[in-house]
Amino acid sequence: MTVPTQGGAAGFGAAAGPDRPLGTGSGAAGRDGRPPQEPGPATVLAYYYPQWHVDEVNVRMHGAGWTEWPLVRGARPRFAGHVQPKQPLWGAADEASPAVAGRAVGAALDHGIDGFLVDWYWYDNRPFLNGALDGGLLRAERMPEFRFALMWANHDWNDLYPARSVRPATLLPAPNTRYHARCAFRHVIERYLTHPSYWRIGGAAYFSIYDVPAFTAGMGGPAAAADVLAGFRAAAAAAGVGELHLNGVTTFQIDDPGAMATRLGFDSVTHYTWWHHPDAGFDSFPTTDYRRVHDRARQVWREFDGSLPVPYLPNVTVGWDPSPRTTDWDMRGEDGYPYTSLLAGNSPEAVGAALRDALDLVAARTEHRVVTVNAWNEWSEGSFLEPERQYGFGYLEAVRAAVRGAAGARRGGTA
Repeated sequence: MTVPTQGGAAGFGAAAGPDRPLGTGSGAAGRDGRPPQEPGPATVLAYYYPQWHVDEVNVRMHGAGWTEWPLVRGARPRFAGHVQPKQPLWGAADEASPAVAGRAVGAALDHGIDGFLVDWYWYDNRPFLNGALDGGLLRAERMPEFRFALMWANHDWNDLYPARSVRPATLLPAPNTRYHARCAFRHVIERYLTHPSYWRIGGAAYFSIYDVPAFTAGMGGPAAAADVLAGFRAAAAAAGVGELHLNGVTTFQIDDPGAMATRLGFDSVTHYTWWHHPDAGFDSFPTTDYRRVHDRARQVWREFDGSLPVPYLPNVTVGWDPSPRTTDWDMRGEDGYPYTSLLAGNSPEAVGAALRDALDLVAARTEHRVVTVNAWNEWSEGSFLEPERQYGFGYLEAVRAAVRGAAGARRGGTA
C-alpha cells in the first residue's frame, strides 16, 4: 500500500455463514451438517497486500518476472540496530499459486484470523494485481472455511520501487471518475460479492474505500459521491447481492470523519494503519517505540468509538518500516512517506497486547465486533503476520493467544 493522496482457527470451530464470526463451535451438527456457531468475541480480519506475484502491468512497467520481492531481499539497515532485510520463512513465494495461497489461508485459520481484507486495484478500467485473489486465494483448499472482502485502493499508483524522493512519479493515475467507479463496481458485483466466502457484516457484503477524499473529489463532490455509492447499492441489490456495508478509511488528513461518513452514507469507518492516526505518536526519529504508538492508538480508538455517527472498526498495526521502498536517507528527520520514522519494539508480545486491547474495546458491543490487522503481508512496509526469521511464527501465535483469551473471557462472562 501507499499513503493516501489526501491520505476458525484449529479449535475455533467449523465454517460459519459469511455474516457470522467464525467463533467457537458447540459440536452439535446443524441442519446443513456443519456445527452451529456461537458468536465469537470478534471477527479478526487481516489486510492482504497482493504484489507478490507477476502481473502483466508490472511487467510492462518494470520488466519480465517483476514482483516486489527484490525490494524485500535488497533492503539494508539504515542505522545501528535496524533489522533489515526481513527474511520470510516461506521464501519469495508466488501468491498466485493455489498451494501457496492455501498455506496462507490455513495458517490464518489455525491462528484465529477469520479472513483477509484484500487490497484491490482498478486502473485503466481493468483489475490490477488480481492474480493473488483470482488465481490463489479463491482456489485455496480451505477457502470455504475462510472469508475475504475488498478494500478498493483507489489511489495513484506511484513509483515506490524504490521511491527516490517523497514526490515519486505517478505510474498509474487514480481511477476516481464516475465512469471508472461504476465499471469497477460492476466488476466487483459480478466477480466477488456473490461468492460464498465473501464476508458479510450483519448480513451485508462489506466493501471499503481507501482514499475517500480522492474518491469524493473525482466524483464531483460529496453529493455526487453519495449518489455514485447509492447507485452501487442499487446495482448490487438488483444483482441479488443484497445489502452492502460500505466502509470508509479515514486518515490524519480527514478533518471530520463523522461528516465524511454522513455525507457519503458510509456504514462504518476504520483506519488502515496506525501511521494514519491523527497525532499518531511517531514523534522521534529514526524510530518510535511501539508501545508509545499503541498507547496513542488506544486513545484514538476510544475517541472515534465515542464520537462517530457510525461504528468504528479499530485497527491493530503489526509494524511500520517502509525503508525497503527508499534509496538513501539523509538521517536529518522525517521527510514524508516512505522516508518516515519506523516502529521499534514491535515484538510478538507487544503486538499481542495491542490486539487484546482492541478485542476488549469491541467485546461489549452487540454488533460490529470487528478488529482489523495491518497486515498479513505488507513486507515492504514492515507490517506482516507471516512467519519471518527473527520471530518465526511468533506474531501468529500472539494473535491466536489473544483471540483465545478473548473467547474465554466472553464465555466466562468477564467481557
